[in-house]
Amino acid sequence: MQINTDSNSINKFLDHKIDQIYPSSEELRKRLESGERLKFYIGADATGPNLHLGHLIPILKLKELQQMGHEIIFLVGDFTARLGDPTDKSETRKLLSKEEVEENSKEYQKQIAKYIDFEGSDNPARIVFNSTWNEKLSLSDVIKLASHTTVQQMLERDMFEERIKSNKPIFLHEFLYPLIQGYDSVELEVDGEFGGRDQTFNMLMGRTLMKAYKNKDKFVLTTHFLLSADGVNKMSKSIGNCIFINDSAETKYAKVMSIPDDLIIHYYKLATNKTLEEIEVIENRLKTENDPMKIKKELAYEITEIHEGEEPAKRAEQFFTNTVQNNLAPETTDTFSVSNFSSDTPTLKEIITSTNSVESNAEAKRLIRANAVEINGEVETDINKQFERKNLQFLRVGKKFWIKFID
Repeated sequence: MQINTDSNSINKFLDHKIDQIYPSSEELRKRLESGERLKFYIGADATGPNLHLGHLIPILKLKELQQMGHEIIFLVGDFTARLGDPTDKSETRKLLSKEEVEENSKEYQKQIAKYIDFEGSDNPARIVFNSTWNEKLSLSDVIKLASHTTVQQMLERDMFEERIKSNKPIFLHEFLYPLIQGYDSVELEVDGEFGGRDQTFNMLMGRTLMKAYKNKDKFVLTTHFLLSADGVNKMSKSIGNCIFINDSAETKYAKVMSIPDDLIIHYYKLATNKTLEEIEVIENRLKTENDPMKIKKELAYEITEIHEGEEPAKRAEQFFTNTVQNNLAPETTDTFSVSNFSSDTPTLKEIITSTNSVESNAEAKRLIRANAVEINGEVETDINKQFERKNLQFLRVGKKFWIKFID
């Protein structure tokens, strides 16, 4: 396998989307310039069925490395998902069943294959599952792992400090999580690991374990957070404020349009392929043109085109113009009278079933979990949520089923 050591490719890889590199960017650059084939991976716990655009920042960095000839691994945390990552959590995560995790893992594989080449080239990436080795760990293995860190180190983590101040419990398995995740690096014998900067502690634990078990150093690369539309929280499955990979083109476009104007540049930096020089031009336009809506529509189109293609992006733009800006329903939309509901505040479940938009309650739950149900253009994830029927305008279920509500 020939390794691309071109300086332009390496400079592009080491761009503004990367936050921190341990031990240093200089060390990593030397290794990339050496012509050695390196092994990098990223892991994602299968805690929900969907990946979002925030996950894609490091994943697309891996794609660049794959195109340069390096070995790429996507790790599905089917074992660690059952433990629950305490990172940035004020309360203990709910433990998932093996069945829930397996179902989520299947969805991950489908979604990630849209971006990472697993079979169509001479340098295919690999998908691995950390249950493969973690389920074989004995109690003595876990004790050995635990000997490489201290309680004091664990308690220095911000979220644990906050829980202690708030008199909230910290369970022992939450201390084990970074050790188990870190052990993935040992089993895979990687040269580097990617993740969001909230994963720094866990990834550095893997670096410690690599030195202890393999006498080998490991690069840790963190990427910047993509913020949600509230401008405060990072895009997160657990919060549910995401632009998901499997959202329709129309939904992706509409969700980008829902971000505040002061996040336009942030999204251009992290969710598009624009260079800093190109983004600086856009920044100047925002200051001089006094038309953020126009520039945000360009942003929404670009993000949609990256993930869905040119024609779907065009349709999504036209759809948004018609349904949101001009308040027009799609031409094929059926109507449903709100007087047919049994109460003035029907639940999401009643709305879906009453309009015959699904064949069963199970189907309704599946679509809701997949973020495929929208009321008035907003994704809804609580099947028991109630709505004022007088405020109902549109229902969308899946990519094609639309209902316009009438009196």
